[in-house]
Amino acid sequence: MSEEVLTPIASFRSLVESLPVFRCDASKVHILDEPADFYRELEKGILSAKTRIVLASLYLGEGEKRVAEALHKALANNPDLEVTLLLDYFRGTRGSTNSVSLLAPLVEAFRGRVAFRLYHTPALGTLLQKIVPPRFNEGFGLQHMKIYIFDDDVMLSGANLNTDYFVNRQDRYVIFRDTRQLTDYYADLVDVVGSFSFKVSPDTVGPPQLHPPFARSDGRLDRPALKENASRLLRAFCERWHAATAALRKDVLEAVQAETARARNTLDTLVLPLIQVGPLGIRQEEDTLNKLLAALGSRDPGKTAPGTDLSTKWTVHLSSGYLNFPKFMVELLANSAAVFRILTSAPEANGFFGSKGVSRHLPAAYTYLEKKLLQSVTEVGRRDTEFLINEWKKPGWTFHGKGLWCTPPKESDPVLTVIGSSNFGYRSAYRDVEAQAVLITANKELRGRMKKNLDALWAHSDTVTRDDLNKPERVVHPGVAITTRVIRTML
Repeated sequence: MSEEVLTPIASFRSLVESLPVFRCDASKVHILDEPADFYRELEKGILSAKTRIVLASLYLGEGEKRVAEALHKALANNPDLEVTLLLDYFRGTRGSTNSVSLLAPLVEAFRGRVAFRLYHTPALGTLLQKIVPPRFNEGFGLQHMKIYIFDDDVMLSGANLNTDYFVNRQDRYVIFRDTRQLTDYYADLVDVVGSFSFKVSPDTVGPPQLHPPFARSDGRLDRPALKENASRLLRAFCERWHAATAALRKDVLEAVQAETARARNTLDTLVLPLIQVGPLGIRQEEDTLNKLLAALGSRDPGKTAPGTDLSTKWTVHLSSGYLNFPKFMVELLANSAAVFRILTSAPEANGFFGSKGVSRHLPAAYTYLEKKLLQSVTEVGRRDTEFLINEWKKPGWTFHGKGLWCTPPKESDPVLTVIGSSNFGYRSAYRDVEAQAVLITANKELRGRMKKNLDALWAHSDTVTRDDLNKPERVVHPGVAITTRVIRTML
């Protein structure tokens, strides 16, 4: 077998060993570039689904009656169709017109065919809910997965079901078409999380009723029971799917060692799903990032002196709309042998830019965190050429794109990408419910499409240096810096 085909899977075999693994036809992986493409595929999927629709997102925006109306039309036209909805409790109930008021009528109109659940973090109890303002209770933890299933197709994204994500909020979107087993994995994941989430049911004489998954004698949520049972259910889920893909895993690992036509087919394109639910002790993302970057080698400062040929190193592109890497992530970036290209939102493209109240300071908070990141990698001797940060900006748009790409030495097209909901930040690691997938491929055409998507994101960005971040217009008020350090794990 040629090195070209062997290298991608062989380089990341530790991921194959630890995660569920699915074979995928590269021609059935569709990468979208624009928000309008995302909405078009979403609506198309809803209206064409025959047996199942599964939508897991943070929330449905108050202005997005189109999604609710499309679901109603699909259910009315197809009596065999079943719909599962999983959103976040706090974001889904915020305001008078919200996700619950928009979607609960579907549960009433199509009884027995619509399951509607709201995940409630075990980290926030009744007393804190009364003290913490509605917009800030989300900092304790959210249902953050973005999974959109239509029959045997699954679309993974970082985008929510809100108008700006359909128009002018840049994100990432990858569709895996006709991938029954992979789609079943994500449908099962949503069902499992839904099993320990609030159940939404309509009430004929009042507002929809929200039933806790585990209730105390007074009817309120039993948080200790929620945490214990949710952790057990998720661990069982992880073990079940790792076992379910054991045969393919064995084939893949054996094929890495073989030079046969069968091995060539086995190693073309693989998808490895993973989840991260820090409050419940599920940390597949953290484990995966450690193994992934370890596979690229450890940095030796003596070999990265001026004049070192960086083309001999792996290149890692990493994007996050909210740059707030936890300590373990900063250490990985500092010590990895790879060259890093980081993409994040410019202040003007931050979703909180120009907002009212305390949240108007969040763009400055992320500037502070950018400065700290550059300071950390500079202190361990990384040169500017080894570690660059670009800020994304496009007039009238905001940036929410997140992901990771790995490109081999002396090549231009990635062989691996990570797609999903995680921002790779503190919240993603320790507070939220996240779902991602690692896509590894040796397929030339798919690698080219991955590169095209990568270039499209970076095309609207410019490199920023420590000097740029110290300019008068980027100076961060001391009060913002102090507050950022205090609440960093909630950003």
